[in-house]
Amino acid sequence: MKKLLSVLLMLVLLTACGARQEPAEENVPPAETVREDTPSEPVTGLTMELEHQVYDPSLTRYTYFIRNDSEKTVEFGEDYALQRQAGDDWKDLTWVENAGFTAIGYELQPGGTMALTCGFDLYEEEPEAGTYRLVKTVGGQTLYAEFELGDSPYTAAAPYGFAPLEDLPETYGSDTAAEGDVVYTNDGVKNDAAVEKFLYKVGLGAPCQLRTVQDYGEGAVMVIDAVYENGHFLWRMWNGGAMTEQRFSYIVTDGTDLYLSNGADWETAERYAGKELAWLVPMGTARPELVSAVEKLTADRLVANTARYRVWSADGAWDAFLTEDPTEFAVNFHSSGGGGRGSMYDLQDWDGLETVIWGLEWQEDGRLLLVCETADGGSSRLSFDPETEKLT
Repeated sequence: MKKLLSVLLMLVLLTACGARQEPAEENVPPAETVREDTPSEPVTGLTMELEHQVYDPSLTRYTYFIRNDSEKTVEFGEDYALQRQAGDDWKDLTWVENAGFTAIGYELQPGGTMALTCGFDLYEEEPEAGTYRLVKTVGGQTLYAEFELGDSPYTAAAPYGFAPLEDLPETYGSDTAAEGDVVYTNDGVKNDAAVEKFLYKVGLGAPCQLRTVQDYGEGAVMVIDAVYENGHFLWRMWNGGAMTEQRFSYIVTDGTDLYLSNGADWETAERYAGKELAWLVPMGTARPELVSAVEKLTADRLVANTARYRVWSADGAWDAFLTEDPTEFAVNFHSSGGGGRGSMYDLQDWDGLETVIWGLEWQEDGRLLLVCETADGGSSRLSFDPETEKLT
C-alpha cells in the first residue's frame, strides 16, 4: 500500500549584525466617540464582521474584517469601540486609564478586504456572557458588527477551535478527526477547502490555524498544526504521541508542492532545503488553485519588503532577517501585547572582514549566530547579543 511521505523537517542554520533604531509609533487616546449615528455622505458597500459569531468569555481578542465593495478608496485608523447590549440599548464599555491606539492610517481600495483585531484589553470590564458589538468609523461612516460571548469552541486554550495537540487521545485519526481537520487517507482528502481558507487568511495577515491529519492505515498517525500568528508560523507535529515543533517565516511553492520555509521565495528556500523545510500539506496533494494562491502570496511579499531570509527565536519573541545586501541583517523584538522594536546592522560597520552573511540561527542562550564568508576566502562565526547589540 502506497504511503505518502508527509513531513520534511530539518534543523535551522545561521545569520545577522550593525545598528540604527526605528522610530516608535505614536499612541493616541481613544476619541470621545467613535460613532456617528447619522453619518454624512455614507459610502454604500462597506461592511464589517467578526471572524466568528460566538466566542467563549475566556478569549479576549478577536479578528474582524472590513470589506470595501464600494467604488471609493476609504481611510480609517486603528481605533474602535466595544459596546454591550443592555435591554434595547447599547452601553459603552469603560476605557482603562491611559488607553490608546497606534497613530497609523489605512487605505482600503475598492474590492479589498482588510483584517484587524479588537479586544477587551483596553477596557475595565471583564468579558462575560452577553451580546456585544464592535463600533468603528471607516471612510467617515460608522460600521457595526455584533457578536456574542457564550458557549463556543473558540476559547483561550483553543483560539482557532482546535484542541491542543497535547490533549489528543492516542487513538486520534481519520475516524475521530474533528470537523475542522483536513484529513488525508489512501482514499483521498477530506475538507481540502480548509487549506484554501487558511491561505486566504494568511494573505490578509489574520491569525489562523490549519490542522492536517495523515492516516494511511499503517504506521503512526501524524497530526500537524500550522499556526499563523505575529507574522510567522509555528509548525507542530504530533506523531504517535511524540511532539516536534519549529518556527517558519513563509509559505512558498516549487510549482507543485507547498512548503513552510525561512526563505522568502523558492530560490532562497531551496538554498536551505537540506536544513529547514516542511510540507504544509502532504507531498503531491496540493491542487493547482492552492499553488497559484501561494505564488500570489510570494509575489506580494517580495514587493512589500526587502527581507529574503528570516529566522525566529524558539519563543517567537525575536526575529532576524537578511536582505539583498550581502553584509546587512536586521533584528526585531515583538512584545506579547503587540508592538516592538527593530534595528538594521551591517557587518561593514564591524571590521570589514566579512563579505557575505550566508547563515543565521538563534541559539539557546538567546544570541544570534551569524555564519559568514570572509574577504580572504575563509569563514567566520559571529555571535550577536540582541539585548546589548554587541557582536563577538
